[in-house]
Amino acid sequence: MMSLQPFSLPPRWLPLRLLLGGMAAALVLLLFRHHDWNVQAPVPGFWFRCGSSLLLLALGLLLALCMGVIVGLCARRMGLRIERFIALLGRALACVPAVVLAWGFIGGWIGRLGWPVESLMPAQFPDSQISWQVLLAHWVWEFLAPALILALPLSGEMIHAVIEDGRAVLDLDFSLRARGVPLGSRLWRHHLSQLLPHLRVRLQSLSLIAPVYLIIIEDALHFMGWGDWMAQSLRAGEASGIALGFATGGAMLALVCACLQMLPGRLKSAGGFVATLAWQPWLLWALGMLALLPASSLLWLILWTAVLLSGSAGWHQAWNQIESELPLDAARVCGASESMIWRDHISAVLFRMLAAWICSVFAQTLLCIAAACALLPRLIDELNGPLAKLYRPLAIASAQDAAQTLADPTTLLQSGAGIALAALCLIQVSRIVQPRLS
Repeated sequence: MMSLQPFSLPPRWLPLRLLLGGMAAALVLLLFRHHDWNVQAPVPGFWFRCGSSLLLLALGLLLALCMGVIVGLCARRMGLRIERFIALLGRALACVPAVVLAWGFIGGWIGRLGWPVESLMPAQFPDSQISWQVLLAHWVWEFLAPALILALPLSGEMIHAVIEDGRAVLDLDFSLRARGVPLGSRLWRHHLSQLLPHLRVRLQSLSLIAPVYLIIIEDALHFMGWGDWMAQSLRAGEASGIALGFATGGAMLALVCACLQMLPGRLKSAGGFVATLAWQPWLLWALGMLALLPASSLLWLILWTAVLLSGSAGWHQAWNQIESELPLDAARVCGASESMIWRDHISAVLFRMLAAWICSVFAQTLLCIAAACALLPRLIDELNGPLAKLYRPLAIASAQDAAQTLADPTTLLQSGAGIALAALCLIQVSRIVQPRLS
């Protein structure tokens, strides 16, 4: 599960669109399940849970931004080959399923090292040593542990974004060097100032998939937040609870994207229906639908459709850019017929773009299935034999499964590595096949 899509610009008024989208998704869900619509007041402390998850989401995005900028700009100083290798490592980290990172952290931090995690195994101190400093440390580590896990896959995508977007902005290195500007100032002042608008868009796109990360991580760590409550609602199949999660999730995303608008620099907003449709948390909505629908092999079409919709703006924009660079007008001036133009200029490029799009969709579908199986273990029965065997270690649905995973995390790590490797190979094939004319 990642957003390694072609770069796409967000539509205007994105926070408002996210807020309205979350409310619309909640209303559609309630209308779809009107027969078991039982509107209940939120559980006590629900709004505190939302505030905790909002803070956790902000911390994770901030850590991912810092790690991505530091690693990406340092890689730029080491040469082109090192830069490409670091970008590949970032893509590989983004392809690791979130459930593997969460349980790998639990198994290593608690199981191997025996160190505390406040939401699972809090640190114990004598009563005589309890002070405000200790209480503050408890509170900080309670939020910092899930924020670090959340930041890992997001930082992988930010590293990739810093390196890829760094090649897209205007290269002022030669002129700045001629003026005697030091290397550090060229990178951390001039180059970074050009990157900030692109990074703001990347953070906004990451915030659309971050709620699913939050649900998985908070459920694994038993963090008392919106994600843990949402995971319980998904497993119980409560239509009213999932609808409330859609609405509050849209509100949190709207607030995060509104705060990201304060970053300096602006890019031209995208217009049209495709961008408006794509910039919504489709994966979160797909998980809600999967939790409510009866078991069927057709359920995976919902995830596949969510992947198609979430990446539609990027691929549409990429094709428009490539199509504008094709020598179509020159061919018409030379007297070429439309069939000849299609055969010699459009078809080959279009088929390569289609192949790249299919590989990317398959890669993201693999990771989305991992997220769905981690939250809804019953879905594993709808997979065929080899896929079910690959994804089964990710479904930790009981205390016995958790104890077995902590005692021997090898199966979980092998399953996560296999999924990440398959997704990474498909992403690399997509990048190789995708046409680039300029």
